[in-house]
Amino acid sequence: MNAYGTLLKKLIRFTNIKLTNLAEIVGYDTSYISKWCNKGKLPAAKAAPNVNKCLADIFAREIIIQEEATLFAAEFNASGPYDESSLSSTIFQLLKDAYKRSYDNTSENAQLAGLSSQRMLLWQLDIKNFFVTELPQLLHQLNEPCQILCTMDICGFLKDLSYETGRQAYYTNPVHIKMGINLGGHCKNNSYIPQLYYFLNHYNDISFDFYENTCMDYMNLFIVKNCIAVQCALDKDYRISIAHIITDTAQVNSLYQKVNSEFTLSRLMIHSSDSEELFYNGYRTEFYAHNAFQIMVAKGFEFLLPPEINPRLIQAARDQGFDESMAQLVAHLGITWEEIFEKGAIDFYLLKTNLIRYITDGTIYFADVVYHMSVEERKKHIQHVLDLVQKNPNIRFFIIDDECIPNSEHLFQMSVYNNKRKLFLKNMEHYDTRTHLGPSFYTMQNETLIGGISQYFSELQSSSLCNVYGSEDVFRFYEKYGIMIDRMLSIEE
Repeated sequence: MNAYGTLLKKLIRFTNIKLTNLAEIVGYDTSYISKWCNKGKLPAAKAAPNVNKCLADIFAREIIIQEEATLFAAEFNASGPYDESSLSSTIFQLLKDAYKRSYDNTSENAQLAGLSSQRMLLWQLDIKNFFVTELPQLLHQLNEPCQILCTMDICGFLKDLSYETGRQAYYTNPVHIKMGINLGGHCKNNSYIPQLYYFLNHYNDISFDFYENTCMDYMNLFIVKNCIAVQCALDKDYRISIAHIITDTAQVNSLYQKVNSEFTLSRLMIHSSDSEELFYNGYRTEFYAHNAFQIMVAKGFEFLLPPEINPRLIQAARDQGFDESMAQLVAHLGITWEEIFEKGAIDFYLLKTNLIRYITDGTIYFADVVYHMSVEERKKHIQHVLDLVQKNPNIRFFIIDDECIPNSEHLFQMSVYNNKRKLFLKNMEHYDTRTHLGPSFYTMQNETLIGGISQYFSELQSSSLCNVYGSEDVFRFYEKYGIMIDRMLSIEE
């Protein structure tokens, strides 16, 4: 165990603070802190000063509350005075020194040193190890946002990707990747659509922009600005057979500049975006100008809400620190959806596990606002859904049995909003973490891509994984399961 992990674990035991409480205050998941304590991992160098200051403040406060300052001084060989501010400074210095010793001696840095020289990888095992293990380690250690270019067609790699387990670590610094996509190459049918969706979900902390790559596919380059470049030779199955690693910074950045100009001239197909950009470039307004929708909800259910919820959402936007423009956006969206619900044709695709989670949890994501529906609000929501589908038979629900899809808990993090002319994805994980990395949205900029996704959803309706509920079916469903739903709600109440 490194010095930092040993010290951190000792401080946690001395103060007897719960790991969950510590994680909530520091702003990291408990799994990260557990790895700092037990597996020799370290906070990212850029984040370490803030993390250590926060930890020091928490421990100092607990020591003062527990009146254990004198015992702390003896246990940790620290001198007075013993007020909270002085204790915090002392603990911060202990953590800072332990971090430096651990960082200098970490085996990860020794492994990364191997990347400082140019190499030629000829064997599949070495190539896989580089892209799966060494390269992610390198990106995690960088103390600045990562800008990456990949000229190769993402569709050529999708068939070989596996998502059998969730990712063990997420990036703590922003990572942005420009990548190629060729809808006329490996994307010859709609089979790539779920794989591309799963890919974006699996790497939801990374922002991707996909460009039409027919003019640069031959380059076979992967470049991390200011860091490393990989020139690849591909076999007939589009697998990397040789990888030439370039680490000379001048060469890497020359390649980056040349290749980036090729992306600038290429057509943007899928764009990572945020709520403000989506609103001000008119994409959101144009999306709601139509009245036929396919919407797949990954978390919560922010649609068909009772009118009295809208003012509460507006107030929640203000309470959560958004400026007045967000409150206005929430108000505008509330009115827009009410009008669409009256006559519009809407196919909702709902994950079975998400539907159950919403009934018991009540969390919805409206624009950028996270709102927890009370039990009474959820009951009114259910009744309002029943009332609306009775008035508008063009609203249908398709319940997807996601439990039959392996690793589904990691592969459905993005909701899909589609009117068959405009389409965007909403990254729900962006709103459910404290780091807020990855994009808020992805907008689809290509008609062929939107058409393929629309067709895929239409075909999904007849799948064995999917059960359809029209207006009359919804009532029969509620007659059958209404008592169970009420009991689930009453447990929380």
